[in-house]
Amino acid sequence: MVELVTVIVILGILSIGTVRFIGDSSQGFASTISRGQLAGDTRFVVERLARDLRNALPNSLRVAGGCLEFVPVSGASRYVTLPLVTPATSFQSVPLDPLPLPAGARVAVYPDADVYNLGSSGVISPTATASAPGAGNIVTMSFAAAHRFPAASPADRYFVVTDPVSFCVDGGALYRYTGYGFLSAQPPVALLPGGLPGRSLVAEQVDSPTPFQVSGATLSRNAVVEMDFIFSRADDQIRIEHAVQVRNVP
Repeated sequence: MVELVTVIVILGILSIGTVRFIGDSSQGFASTISRGQLAGDTRFVVERLARDLRNALPNSLRVAGGCLEFVPVSGASRYVTLPLVTPATSFQSVPLDPLPLPAGARVAVYPDADVYNLGSSGVISPTATASAPGAGNIVTMSFAAAHRFPAASPADRYFVVTDPVSFCVDGGALYRYTGYGFLSAQPPVALLPGGLPGRSLVAEQVDSPTPFQVSGATLSRNAVVEMDFIFSRADDQIRIEHAVQVRNVP
């Protein structure tokens, strides 16, 4: 009887140790998987933002609160003629890609300032369309209304742009906003679309007191967007600080 009781006690001790070892190992494995998924989410968010920001129109980046706004570039080319003094409804260009232009595309020339002013003499035109290449391989770019640009580009360059895009941290999540049009003042989250298709979720459980900061261009470097995010999952947190250089040559 004594030997039986001794064996039962020993087996009980071994069982408790084995169960605890298995439990700790399983918990450690699950924690490793969770951290890996969290790290993968952060890499996706940073790469997504960096890819979008590298296509931002020069001098179109602006920050307010937890939002970053910019005008995306979908193409570029060089003009042959350009309305500078008298408003016109078209100008001539060398061929560009892509053709046809995206819906709602506009033309931007020498965007050195006041990018969001869509007046009849702003740096961004009314909506535009492009013809197929004609004689001399020339493309005619036509505007929905007469327009003139305030200044020529030193390199005879123009950009094809679409409506602004905003990234905002709101309610513990990061969203991407589109389709709200050009506004002279940067819109807060309350004035941005509240659901699909204008608002799309990029990442959850994201927070930051200052998620975006923009440093203007200098003589020695391009403009820089600094991102600072805190990603959370269960008891794990990852803080990401990342800088993206954006073009500043208009």
